Amino acid sequence: MSRLKGFMKAGFSLLMWSTIALAQTPSRWHDFMVQTPHHQFAWVAPQDTAAEADEAYEDEYVDYKSPKKAFLLSALIPGSGQIYNRSWLKAGAFLAIEAASWIFYSQYTQQGQDIDAEFKAYADAHWSENEYWDYIARRSGLDRSDVEALRAWEKNNYSHSLHRVKDQQYYEMIGKYDQFNAGWDDSEVGLWDNGFTIALRSQNRLAYDDRRDDSNRAFKNATSMATIAIINHLLSGFEAAWSSHRFNQSQFEASLHLTPRDWDRRPCTALSLDLRW
Repeated sequence: MSRLKGFMKAGFSLLMWSTIALAQTPSRWHDFMVQTPHHQFAWVAPQDTAAEADEAYEDEYVDYKSPKKAFLLSALIPGSGQIYNRSWLKAGAFLAIEAASWIFYSQYTQQGQDIDAEFKAYADAHWSENEYWDYIARRSGLDRSDVEALRAWEKNNYSHSLHRVKDQQYYEMIGKYDQFNAGWDDSEVGLWDNGFTIALRSQNRLAYDDRRDDSNRAFKNATSMATIAIINHLLSGFEAAWSSHRFNQSQFEASLHLTPRDWDRRPCTALSLDLRW
């Protein structure tokens, strides 16, 4: 019985406040429910815009975290979205990974470039293009002075042709393929040498290949560091957006109250239900 009296009392109060609100508005009042982007449901006048309600919501609920903003911040600078969410430890972790990945990227890139310059200088000192064409002339029986004829014979009888300029493939081929072994200064391979198959690789060529591999390995490590940095941007962005979403869910509140409104240039009162999460 007491519970019934309580419901009747609450209903009477609500009816009284609604009567007061309606009494302050013109006779052509049309009440309707408007849902703002922040889940605020209110009895409002028709000219009240969603933008106005949204601005009022932001002013009232300053703790709201935008997942989109958090994602974009961390996507640009890892850790900044976590700072926006006030997650200091996470921010420090993502920033540390970002800094470390680019520091190591710079170091590996410089290391690769240094070794690259080193092995190219080594090749220029120990591999002779003249010795190589001498070898091709002996194999083909062609005139040594006719380099174009030697190049044509090389193209028809070998899988690779020596580049005319010293580009990346030029330095790769002279160490990688056996046909260029004769150009190394410690090669003892002759035209009809019985030891042709066992003397195919010179020691200088082996040392050259090792340093070239070291350079390639350094550049691959640099690429891995850049990949880690990109992944760190994405992970930081998604984590920041998710944490913002979770924060907003934890802030769920509901309230029913009267809100002053302006309708048709006249003050009025509206009954508002605010849901916040």
